[in-house]
Amino acid sequence: MNLSPIDAAIVVLYMILVFGVGIYMERRAGKNINAYFLGGGSMPWWLLGMSGSSTYFDITGTMWIVSTFYILGMKGLWEHWIWCFPFAGFLFAFKGKWIYRSGVLTNIEWLIFRYGDKKDGQAARLVTVIAGLILMILMLGYAGTGVGKFIEEFFPVKKAVAIPILFAFTGLYVLLGGFFSVVYSDLFQTIVLFLAAIYIAVCAFIQIDPEVFRNTVGNQWYSLKPVWQLPTSSEVYQDLFGLLFILWMTRGVILLFNNGVATSGAEFQRCRAARNENEASKMALMWGFIFSIRWALVMAFTLFGLSIFANSGSAVDAERILPMVLNRVLPVGIKGLVIAGLMAAFMSTFDSTLNVAASYVVNDLVKPVWKTATSRQLIIASYISTLIILLLGILISLRTEQIRDIWNPINFALGSALLAPGLIAPYWWRIGGWAHCASGLLTLIVAMWVYFFTDWRELQYFPIIAGVSFVSCIIASYLFAPASNSVLLNFYKNIRPFGFWKPVRRMMVAAGEDDSRFVRDKNDLPVAIVATLFFIALYVWMMDLVLHNWSRVWWVTLFLFVSGFFIYKFRWKRMNAVIE
Repeated sequence: MNLSPIDAAIVVLYMILVFGVGIYMERRAGKNINAYFLGGGSMPWWLLGMSGSSTYFDITGTMWIVSTFYILGMKGLWEHWIWCFPFAGFLFAFKGKWIYRSGVLTNIEWLIFRYGDKKDGQAARLVTVIAGLILMILMLGYAGTGVGKFIEEFFPVKKAVAIPILFAFTGLYVLLGGFFSVVYSDLFQTIVLFLAAIYIAVCAFIQIDPEVFRNTVGNQWYSLKPVWQLPTSSEVYQDLFGLLFILWMTRGVILLFNNGVATSGAEFQRCRAARNENEASKMALMWGFIFSIRWALVMAFTLFGLSIFANSGSAVDAERILPMVLNRVLPVGIKGLVIAGLMAAFMSTFDSTLNVAASYVVNDLVKPVWKTATSRQLIIASYISTLIILLLGILISLRTEQIRDIWNPINFALGSALLAPGLIAPYWWRIGGWAHCASGLLTLIVAMWVYFFTDWRELQYFPIIAGVSFVSCIIASYLFAPASNSVLLNFYKNIRPFGFWKPVRRMMVAAGEDDSRFVRDKNDLPVAIVATLFFIALYVWMMDLVLHNWSRVWWVTLFLFVSGFFIYKFRWKRMNAVIE
C-alpha cells in the first residue's frame, strides 16, 4: 500500500461525503422521471456547466490523454479529435439551443420528435436505443478499466475486487438521487478536481527546469504541425501518423456537426435540464472554460513522467504514467487530496453515464410499451435498470486490460454505427425513420462483426463502417418515404435549423406562416467555428503555460482576445434577445 494513513483517511472521508449527497437528494429525485433524469429544469446554467465539465474529466480518459502526450509529444493533441475535444464551441453556438427546443427527455426520444411516433419513428428509436445502451455499457467498462489500474498503484487490492466495490458505491448514490445527485456531487467533485489540477500544474511549472526538459525531449516535441511519419515508431501507433491524423480529424469534424441523437447523453441531458435555451448555451460555454484546467493537469503529469521515466532504461506502461507520477512527486496529505480528486473524476463520469443509460431504458424502452405505468412504477424501473447496467459494466471492465482496447472500438466501431443518420437528419428533410433504421441496423451489424470477430485496427475498419453508414443512409433516404409533412413542419418550426429544408419552408409559406430562421440564430455557423478555434487555443494555451513555451503563449493569447471579442459581440450580447 502506497498511501499514508492521512492520505487514506482523506480519500475515505471524501467517499462518505459524496454518498451523503445521494441520500440527501433522494426525496427530490423521486417525484417523477423528469425530476429523476433532468432535475425538473430547476438548475442554473453555471451549475450544469460545472457538472458537465466534471463528467468529461474522467480518470480513465485522463490516464489515456497523458499516455498520448507521453508517446507523441504535443502532436498527441490531434488524437483527441476522435472524441471531438473542442465540442463546447458548437454546443454553445447552436446545438445546445436546438436540443433545448426539442422538449424531449433523452437524445433517443429526439428521434420521435424528428421522425414522428408512428412505426418508422419507433423503429428508428428501437435500433438507436439498442446501439446507445451497448455504447453506454462499454463506456462504464472503459471507466472501470482505468480506475482499476489506478487503484492497483495505491491500494493492496486487485481490480477484480476494487471495481465491483467502486461501481456499487457510485451506483447506489446515483440510484438514490438520480440527476440531482449527479449534478450536486459533480459540483463538489469539480471543486476538488480544480484544486488538485492547479496544485499539480503549479508543481510541474516550478519544479521542472524548462531548459533541461527541452534538451531532453527536443524542439520537435513541442510542435503541433501534422507530419506524415513520426521520427520514431511505436507499438501503439503502428500506422503512418499522417493516415491516423486524417482518421482522427474526419471523425472529430463529423461529431462537431452531429446533433440530436448523435449528441452524447451527458450533453443532451444538461442542455435539456437548463431553464431556457439561452442558459443551455451559457452552460456549454461554462463547460468549455472549466474543462480547460484538465489540459494543464495532463501536461503536468506528462512533464513529470518524461522527466522521471523517459531515460530510465526500462519499459513503462504509458497508461500507468499518471498514478506512477502521483506516487513519486506528491507529499503526504496532498497525495490524498489529489487521489480524492481523481476518484471524483471517475465517479463524475460514471454517475452521468449510468444515469443516462437508465434514462434510455425507462424513457425509450419501458414507457413506449408500458403506457399505463405510474410515476412511481417508472422510478422503480429506473432503479432496476440502473442495477442491471451496473452489473454489465462490471463484467466488461473486468475483461479489459488496456484502455485503448475498449476506447478505440467505442469511437471507431460501435460508436460509428449511427454516424450518417446523426449527421444528416438535423440538416436534411429527406431522411426518414425507416432510412435511419435501415442504415443504423446494417451498420450496427457490420460494427458488431468487426468488434467481436476481427483483430483489425481502426484505420482498417473505420472507413468501411463509415462508408456503409453514409452509403446506406443516402440510398435508404430515397427508397423510403421521409417523415410526414406535419412532423417535418413541427420540427422546423421549433428548431429552425440551417441546411436543406427548402421543401418544408415552401409548405410553411403555403400555410401562411413565416419560414425564416429566428433572428437570434443569425451567425450560428460562424460563431460555432470561431468558438471551436477559441477552445482549441485555450487548451493549447493551458498546456504551453505549464511547459514555459512562451513563444507560442503570446501568439495564442492574442488569438484568444480576438476570437473572444468576436464571440462576445456576435453571440453573447445577443443571447438575451426576446424569444420569438
